Formats: sequence, structure tokens, C-alpha cells
Amino acid sequence: MDAIQQLLLLSQKLFDTLETFAEDKDEQREKQIALIDKLLDARGQTIDLLLKASEHPIKGHKDEVLLKALNKGILERLEVCKTEILSDMKQLQTSKKSESRYMNPYSSLQNRDGTYFDGRK
Repeated sequence: MDAIQQLLLLSQKLFDTLETFAEDKDEQREKQIALIDKLLDARGQTIDLLLKASEHPIKGHKDEVLLKALNKGILERLEVCKTEILSDMKQLQTSKKSESRYMNPYSSLQNRDGTYFDGRK
């Protein structure tokens, strides 16, 4: 199999995987993130092989337009996945903070060493 055909297959599989990125299923999300990481690694190795062979291996190839379109779609979908993950992480941090405030609402008012602090000057 030609390296460009292998790159095309990996890109298509990555594109399809990113299309079905699970939002609310944590176990499935972990598996999909692992699969995406594996596909990105394999795709990167294939690109490195192509770049070692020549400086512009895709230029003038019959699948050049398709590969560029897939690459653009992959980048867009990776950005969407990244923003979803970051928003979930932010929401988790907020819920952890509010939970700790619920458990000990006066934690911000406590002095650690037991001394009295007079706020007047």
C-alpha cells in the first residue's frame, strides 16, 4: 500500500471517529480519546515517512484535494473536542469548589494559627 493511500485511510478513520465523539458517556469518551490519540500517532508517523521521502509528497497527487479537505475537517473537529473537554474540566472544577464551600462554608474566615486579627487600623 502506498504511504499516501495509508495517510488517506488514517485521515478518513480519524475524521469519522471525531464525528461521533461522545459528549456525555464518560467511559466511551475515554475509549474514544485513546482511539483518537492512537490514530493521530499513526497519522503523524505516516506523514513523517512521506516527508522523509520528498519535500512535498502530496503536491500533484490525485488525492491532494481530498487530503487537504480531510485535514481541515480534522482540525476543526479536534478544536471542537478540545473546547468540549475544557468546558467539562472547568465545570468539574467549579462543582468541586462549590462542594467544598458547602461542606465548610466558613473556611475563608478561619485563621490557621488561632490568633485574632483586628481589621481596624
